[in-house]
Amino acid sequence: MTTFRQRFVGATELPKTLTEFDVEQSFQLSKDDLDAIRKRFRTTGRLAAAIQLTVVRTTGRPLDRLTNVPRALLRSLCSALGIQETSIASLKTLYSRQATLYEHQAWARQFSGFTEVDAEVLALCAQTLGRLAGTASSVDELVKQAEIWLFDQGRVLPGDRVLRDLAREAYLAIDQAALHTIREQVGEPGIDKAIRAVFSLRRGRTGGTVLEWLKGSPGKHGPSGLSEVTDKITFLKDLGVDRWTLDAIPNARLRAYGQAVVHRPPSDTKRLKHETQAVEVICFLRMNLLELTDVALYIAARRVCDLVRRASTKVQGKQTRGLTHYREKQEQIRQVLHEEGPGAEQKLEALKQLVPKDDVEPRYSRAALVRQALVDDSTRVQALLNELTGLELQGRANVPSLKQIDVLRDLKARGIKELPEDFDLSIADPVWHALLRDENRAKAHAALRACALMSVRKDLRGGRLWIEHSLDYRNREGLLIPPEQWKKERGQFVSALNLVMDPRKLLEVIRANLDAGLAGLAEALRTGKVEIDDQAQFRLPALLPLEGDDQVRRVRGAMFDAIGECQFSDMIVEVDVHVGLTETLLGRKANSVQELLGCYGALLAHGTENDAKGVAAMVPGLEVAHVTSAMRALEAADRLRKANDRVVAFQKRFPIAEHWGKGDKASADMMSLDASKHLFNARIDPRRRTYAVGIYTHVLSTYGVIYDQPIVLNERQAGAAVEGVERYNATVEDGIRLSLLAVDTHGYTNVAMAVAKLLGFDLCPQLRNLSERRLFVPRRMDVPDALAAATVDDISERAIIKGWDELLRLIASIRIGRVSPKFVLEKMGSAAQGDPLHKAADHLGKLLRSLYLCDFFSNEDFRREIHTLLNRGESVHQLQRAVFHGRVMPERGRRSDEMRAISGSHALLTNIVIAWNTMKMQEVVDRWKKAKTPVDDAWLRRMGPVHFGNINFRGTMLFGIDRHAATLLQKQQVERRRA
Repeated sequence: MTTFRQRFVGATELPKTLTEFDVEQSFQLSKDDLDAIRKRFRTTGRLAAAIQLTVVRTTGRPLDRLTNVPRALLRSLCSALGIQETSIASLKTLYSRQATLYEHQAWARQFSGFTEVDAEVLALCAQTLGRLAGTASSVDELVKQAEIWLFDQGRVLPGDRVLRDLAREAYLAIDQAALHTIREQVGEPGIDKAIRAVFSLRRGRTGGTVLEWLKGSPGKHGPSGLSEVTDKITFLKDLGVDRWTLDAIPNARLRAYGQAVVHRPPSDTKRLKHETQAVEVICFLRMNLLELTDVALYIAARRVCDLVRRASTKVQGKQTRGLTHYREKQEQIRQVLHEEGPGAEQKLEALKQLVPKDDVEPRYSRAALVRQALVDDSTRVQALLNELTGLELQGRANVPSLKQIDVLRDLKARGIKELPEDFDLSIADPVWHALLRDENRAKAHAALRACALMSVRKDLRGGRLWIEHSLDYRNREGLLIPPEQWKKERGQFVSALNLVMDPRKLLEVIRANLDAGLAGLAEALRTGKVEIDDQAQFRLPALLPLEGDDQVRRVRGAMFDAIGECQFSDMIVEVDVHVGLTETLLGRKANSVQELLGCYGALLAHGTENDAKGVAAMVPGLEVAHVTSAMRALEAADRLRKANDRVVAFQKRFPIAEHWGKGDKASADMMSLDASKHLFNARIDPRRRTYAVGIYTHVLSTYGVIYDQPIVLNERQAGAAVEGVERYNATVEDGIRLSLLAVDTHGYTNVAMAVAKLLGFDLCPQLRNLSERRLFVPRRMDVPDALAAATVDDISERAIIKGWDELLRLIASIRIGRVSPKFVLEKMGSAAQGDPLHKAADHLGKLLRSLYLCDFFSNEDFRREIHTLLNRGESVHQLQRAVFHGRVMPERGRRSDEMRAISGSHALLTNIVIAWNTMKMQEVVDRWKKAKTPVDDAWLRRMGPVHFGNINFRGTMLFGIDRHAATLLQKQQVERRRA
C-alpha cells in the first residue's frame, strides 16, 4: 500500500471533506463486491453493507460510531449500487437495530479477509515494534506503524490504547537497552565525569557552560574555525568519547537522543532524571565527536585548497613579472639589432652582454612551481598539518603518508629541524624528490611537510587513511560484508542481486552489445547523422524542436487561466487535506490550531528564505516560539522524506500524470542556494560568483521530487546521484523501480556507471566536453575503420575479472544497507587510483559508457529522451527558485540536521505546488472533455505541472483551517472548537 493511501489506515471516522478523488482511489467497489452485496442483502440493506465493506477495507476498522458519512462516498456507492442517491447523515439512520449493525460488520470483515487480533498476533506486533523503535522518533509514529503492520496482516485494528501501550513498551525497551549499553561501555564513573564536564563553566571572555560551547556551530573554514573544532575534538577525546563503543544503539536513536540535548536549553537538560540525562548527554557527546571530526576534515580539505590556490596565485604573479622582464629584454635586443652606427662585431658583443652564456634558467612545469611555492609557505602548511595529524589517523599497511608523518614526528621529538641526508625518498611521490634533495636541508624539511600534507589529503579521499571516530571517513573495510560471511553466503547475495558469479559471462554480453552498437554508430556516421572532426571527436547535430509548439503554448495558457490565481497558503492546506501532510510530519494529527499553524510555519521557515521571525510576521496568530519548536521537530529523521513520498504518490495517481511518463525514469541535478560566506560549507558558485550551498534533487519523469540531499558545490555528484536512486528503489511502494537516471557531466564517473549498472539501473550522462565522448573498447577488439580514430583500446578485461569478487561484495554491502553508495563513490574517485577494486570498477564503467554513447550518438529518439528528462529537472529548479528566491540566513544551515531539514522542506513545498497543479490540471481536462472541447494527448504530454505565475508566494498568509478542521485536527479539538 502506498504512503498516500496509508493515511486512512486506523481512522475511526471519515472526514466530511472526503473528495471524489479519494473515493475513486480508496473506496471503490469492484464487480465482485457488487455481486456479493446484491446476493447477500436486500435492497434496503445494500448501502449500509457497502459502507461497512469499503470502510473496513480502507481503514482496518469497522464503522461503528454514530458518525456522519461523507457525501462523496454516499454518491459513489449509490451510483455503483444503482439506487437513488440519499442524503442520510449518520449511522443512526442506517441502522435502526443494533443486531443489523453487528451482522454487517461481521460480513464486511469476513468478505474483506480481515480477522480479529489475538494474543499471538499482538506478540508478533510487539516484536515488530521493537525492531522499528530504533528508528522511530515518537510513540505516535510507532502507533501508526503498528496500525499499518496489522492492516497488512489482514487484522482488524484494536483500540488505540492497546496499540499505544505496545508502542510505549517498545519505546521504553529501546531506552532501557540504550541505558544498559551506556552503563556497560562508559560505566557510572565515566557517566558522572561526562555530566559534570558538560555542565561546568568555561573560563575566558565567552563564559557559559561547556555544553553551550559544544552546541555552538562551526564558523568559517579559516584557521580559527579549524582550531575551534579541533579544540572541541580534543576536549571530547580527553573525556574518552572516542573509546566509547555505542554500536548497539541504532544510529537514528543515537542522533535523536543527541538532538534532544541540542534543541533544549542546558538548564532543562540539567533538571532531567539521572537515567534520561545519562542517555541523552552520552549520545550527544558521541554524535558530536563524529560530526565534529567530519567538519574538521572538511575544513582541513578546504584549507589545503586555499593553500594551493594561494601558491598558484603567487606563481602566476611571478610568471607575470617574468614575462615583463622578458619583454624588456626583447626590447633591448631589438634596439641593439636595429641601432644604426655600431658594426656587426659591436652588436654581437652587446648581445652577449644582454644574454650571458651561463644565464640559463631551469625549466619547471607550473605544477612544480606551485609545489615550490607551497614549500615557501611553510608556516601555514605546518600549522594545518599539525591540526590534521592530531586526529589519530589510521591506514593500511605501508601507506606512504603515514610513514612521512612518522618521520616528521621523530624529527620533532629529537629537535631536528633539517631533513637528514639519508632520508628514504621512496616513501614520497617522485614529483617531490627534487625538492627533498635540496642542498638547504631546512628547506627540504619544509618540502617533506608539504608533501605529507598533500599525501594525507589524497589518501583520506582515496580511503587509504581513515579515522574511527568519524561518519564520512571511516574504514571502508569495516563497513563491507565481513570476508567470512561473504565466503559463506556469496551465492545467496549474487542470486539476490541477479548478477553472475563469473564475470566472463557478463563481459561476453557487453562485447556482443558493443559490437552491435559500434556497427550502428558506423552506419550513422556513414549516413551523416554523426560526424567526427579533425581532432577525432564526435559532433552531433542540434535537436530540432517538435511540431506544434505554438498550439501547446496556447492550450497551456488557457488551462492555467482556467485554474486561476492561488495563494500559497491555500495550496498547502488543500494538499494537506488530501494527503495527510501534517499527520506524517507530526506522527499524528495536530492537537490544536496553533500546532498546525506552527507546522506550516516551520515548513516555510526551513523551505523558503524566511526565518522564524519572518514567517511569524506573515501568518496572523502565529508566534515565533511555535515556529522554532516545529522547526526542531522537522529535523527528526525521515519525517520530511515520508511526507514527500506521500505527496509524490498522490500526484502520480492522476491520469494526466501518465502522459508524462511511467515513473521508471528520472533525472538528477544540483541547484545552488545563495548563502552567507560565514557558513563553513558554503562555496562560490562558478556561474553566479556568489557563496552558495548545493541541494541535489532527483526528479521523476512525472515531475515529482523523489529524493533530495544537501551537498557541497564544485564536487563530483555521482555519489549523490546513485544514492538517490538506490534509496528510492529500496522503498518504492508501487512496484515501479527506476531503470534510468539522466545526469549532467558532474553527476557521473566511470566507477559510478559500473556501480549503478550492478545495482540495476542505467546512469546516462549528458557529456559537456567533447573530449569525454571518446569510446573505450577492450584491447585487441575489432573496431570499424570509420571509428578507429575516436576509439581507445585500453580496457583490461583481466583487471575486471581480478576485481570482480570484491566488486560484488561492495554491491551486496550497498544493497543490504551496510554502506551508502555516496560513501563508496566518494572514496573511489581519482585519489583511489592503484586500488584493484577501483581499477575493476573504472574499466567496467568505461565499457558501459562506450555502450551508452553508441546509443546516444546514433539514436536521436534516445538522445531527445535524455534531453527531455534533464529539461524537466531544470523546469523544477525554476519552480524551486520561485519558492526559495533569497539566501540561506547566516545563522542557519550550520548543522547537518538543519541543512537536511532545509533541503527536505524545500523539496516538500516544491512537491506541494506540483501536486496541486496536477490536480487542478486534471480537473480542467475533465471539464473540457465533458464539454466536448478538443484536448489532444500529445499536447498534455508537453505540459508540465511546474507553472507558478498564478501563485502568490509572498505577503500575509491566511490558512483556512476552520473549513477543514474535521480532517486536520484531532476529534476532541474539533468538538471543542465547535462548542
